[in-house]
Amino acid sequence: MTSTDTLLRDLARRIVEAAGLAPSIHNTQPWRWRVGEYDLALFADTSRQLHIADPDGRQLLLSCGAALLHARLAVRAAGLVPDVTLFPSGGDDLDAGPLATIRITGGQPADPQDEALLAATHHRHTDRRPFDPRPLEPEHLRALRLAAEAEGAWLVSLDDTDLRIDTSVLIARADWLENHDPAYRTELESWSRATPDAEDGIPRDVVIGSDQPRQSEFAIRDFNVVGEPGLHLEQTGVERPGVLLIGTDADTAAERLRAGQAMERVLLTATARGIATSPLGQAVDLDVTRELLRHSVGGLGHIQMIIRVGYPLPDAEPLKATPRRSVNDILRFE
Repeated sequence: MTSTDTLLRDLARRIVEAAGLAPSIHNTQPWRWRVGEYDLALFADTSRQLHIADPDGRQLLLSCGAALLHARLAVRAAGLVPDVTLFPSGGDDLDAGPLATIRITGGQPADPQDEALLAATHHRHTDRRPFDPRPLEPEHLRALRLAAEAEGAWLVSLDDTDLRIDTSVLIARADWLENHDPAYRTELESWSRATPDAEDGIPRDVVIGSDQPRQSEFAIRDFNVVGEPGLHLEQTGVERPGVLLIGTDADTAAERLRAGQAMERVLLTATARGIATSPLGQAVDLDVTRELLRHSVGGLGHIQMIIRVGYPLPDAEPLKATPRRSVNDILRFE
């Protein structure tokens, strides 16, 4: 092996390690990477698809899109230019070929904004705790909107009272349906992790418990299906967080992959600005509530993710990182 080969292998490992820090539904990390002669290819790992919560693989694609954005940022941080092709084989079957390929087309100094977002990948965590009640500053909200638009998606902040009520009702309805579905609960339990050496799934130390039902304008997904919760919540009144809708004009597989990149650029932009985030995905898990939500916002497109946003409470402790699979598990060299 030449020194050039070693350099390329080390670069590929750094890129995939950064990509592995991306968020994914239930921390399933449903991706694989392969280094070819000319490119780095991203594949869906459909063995990790949630067949009850995500039967058509939409959220798997969002998860892989988030990983793709991390990879792009890592390439840029190395002073290189990534040329990304979505579904290079021409089809959109998750098992038919790569979801995307990255080719290096040259060199260019890293942009400070990209470097800041890459740094945020190490600090971004899903925060299901209560937020400070103050609303997002307009400049921060504008930055989040521009982040979504930079990836070809759109972002709407739920500021209208009627729209907040409609969304709250649909999230609550979807949450009730999921929690009363034995198959969903079984699947959720299968991805819940109680051991400290787990490399995937939902660890106990991020699950929140409370002595009383949580008082929130928007239902928070309950991950407490096995054992004792790792975090205990002191109720301080009704939570009224900021809520963002991220969507695309179309709903193809490629658009879902773009939506994942947009979602993650929004999350990293929020992290870099000291804003906490967590998904409110119940209403987009189910086709019926997702379609009703689309009509509630005027049918302006297809909602891909709902995100709860706010500033952390002043005394909020840093969250632990969720477990990650090793690079050796997800990267292959041809």
